Amino acid sequence: MKHGVDKACSRKPLYNPKTTRRRLHNIPQLVYNEAFTNNGVGKVFSPAAFNVAWHQYQGHLVKRLNEMTAGHPSSNKETKEILLANARNPNQAALFNHASMAWNNHHFFTTLSPSPTPMTDHLITRLSGSFSSIESFRAQLLATAQSMFGPGFVWLIRNPASRGYRGSASSDQGNPANDPEFTILCTYIAGSPLPGAHPRVQSVDMNTENSQSVMNSAGAIGPYSGNAESTISPGRIARAEICLGVNTWEHCWMHDRGVGSEGKRAYLDAWWDSIDWETVERNAAMDSYGGGRNRLPRAGEGLYR
Repeated sequence: MKHGVDKACSRKPLYNPKTTRRRLHNIPQLVYNEAFTNNGVGKVFSPAAFNVAWHQYQGHLVKRLNEMTAGHPSSNKETKEILLANARNPNQAALFNHASMAWNNHHFFTTLSPSPTPMTDHLITRLSGSFSSIESFRAQLLATAQSMFGPGFVWLIRNPASRGYRGSASSDQGNPANDPEFTILCTYIAGSPLPGAHPRVQSVDMNTENSQSVMNSAGAIGPYSGNAESTISPGRIARAEICLGVNTWEHCWMHDRGVGSEGKRAYLDAWWDSIDWETVERNAAMDSYGGGRNRLPRAGEGLYR
């Protein structure tokens, strides 16, 4: 099986920077790109697996984004802007999928390091307030990722409005201030964790539907719903900090570990050991980092033009 995977990955790459004409959207430069390319990412990715999961796959997404936005105003927009603008438009499902996946995959790799930093006491205290302990947080996060059947991402999300409520009963349970500060969120396929992109529930893949088949009453939000003016999904907080995400797409772990749940679990364990917690804390935009006014770029943002 391993031989078959290697053979498949030796075929013509999805993206070749030497033959692909430069467009406005380009592969972002990772801080540790040279180290990852030459040495891999800890025990998470071998150099060959990193080439597939980042250079080839991210390059393929960027190439498709350039093709789909050529001659369109979106060609001059950042990837985050594109996915937010098209999150609820089924006629642009393919554009959203590629933009969202590019953002997700980039965010995933920006939280990895060849020399990962440990959690600060401040971060340990805040995470423990939502998950009881770091051990409990790790177990819940990895078990959730392991249980995902099919591709997607598992995210650590911070609710800035939270007062750190940890009980199960409240007189105002609909108030985001009474929710835990940190929660775990699953997104499937190319779904986005960004609050402005939470999609309506779909029973069909909109890539296979035409615009005439879309009912105006589809979903609770967006231009094809009965409430087209709504910008935030009901029951979701209006603002969220995307702290950390793990990619559960098969191409991330099958190259080095083959098919099987044991390989996926080994990948997740190795991923945990390669997390740069300094970056995660910066992404959380807690008070120790100035309430969101960070000195360094946030993961997944502003690097696609």
